[in-house]
Amino acid sequence: MEDTTKKLYEVGYLLIPLIPEDRLADEVNVLRSYIETANGFIIGEDQPKMRRLAYTIKQRGMASKKIRFEDAYFGWIRFQASASDVLVINDALDKNDKVLRYILIKPVKDTPRIQRVMNAVKPKVEVIKKEKRTQLSDQELDKEIDQLLDDNKVTA
Repeated sequence: MEDTTKKLYEVGYLLIPLIPEDRLADEVNVLRSYIETANGFIIGEDQPKMRRLAYTIKQRGMASKKIRFEDAYFGWIRFQASASDVLVINDALDKNDKVLRYILIKPVKDTPRIQRVMNAVKPKVEVIKKEKRTQLSDQELDKEIDQLLDDNKVTA
């Protein structure tokens, strides 16, 4: 019995950089047609953009010569399809010479994430209240000094 329940999938792809900018939309439409002819339903996509690759990719070109690519167009398509339809899409992507690399995945469902608010903990500052200073006259100041000196002599 064939599984006909449609699940969410995403294909991320790299197209060769030899495709002219004005023909890029046509190549994306070819990839979209693979999904649509396999009874897939396209949910979203991102148009390919030229990206520098993390490493050089070699691919066989015409006359069995390997061509090195350091840049490629990266794009993705999110769609719903049954498991058997995904196999058809996978085979079609394998046979396309313009697709440098691709990956077919089942993405994690988009669930809204609650943003955690990170507040810095402020250190507790102890407030020290200063006593109000009273202005002492010279005579009172001399008395205070004498008293402190007398107290110091008693304890010593």
